[in-house]
Amino acid sequence: MNLSKDIVAGSVILALSAVLWWVTTTFDSDPLGLVQGMPATHMPRLILIVMAGLTLLMMAQSLRKAEKTEWRAPPWRVGATAVLLGTIALLFSTLGLPLAFFAVCALLPVLWGSRNYPVIAVFAVCVPAAIYVIFKILLGLRLPVGPLSALGL
Repeated sequence: MNLSKDIVAGSVILALSAVLWWVTTTFDSDPLGLVQGMPATHMPRLILIVMAGLTLLMMAQSLRKAEKTEWRAPPWRVGATAVLLGTIALLFSTLGLPLAFFAVCALLPVLWGSRNYPVIAVFAVCVPAAIYVIFKILLGLRLPVGPLSALGL
């Protein structure tokens, strides 16, 4: 059977989304009247809904195109990306969100071959700053800031 790579990848993403949705049912939840900001289950579920919706869109587009591709081994950068993201995940509680996102935004483009360092630097600073402003200031969520807590963030 010859399936599009988007169908295969989409099926894996949808299965992972379903498992992660189930994981959110195990989170402790506060009564809605007592919660400051967003309850612990809402943000992960919102992200999972958006992710699953975009995946379904990708799969539908793949069915319309109906192009088949041959399977090849992924490039070495895929494994290196997994190692980088796993390392950042392990160090997340030490680094905090801003520094972890800075590291990912600075290292991934270089790993995948981009050499426009000024643009990468702006990207690596602006993405964590935007995430901090949106989630911490606008939505009122508590974010782990790691060593930057000494700066009063």
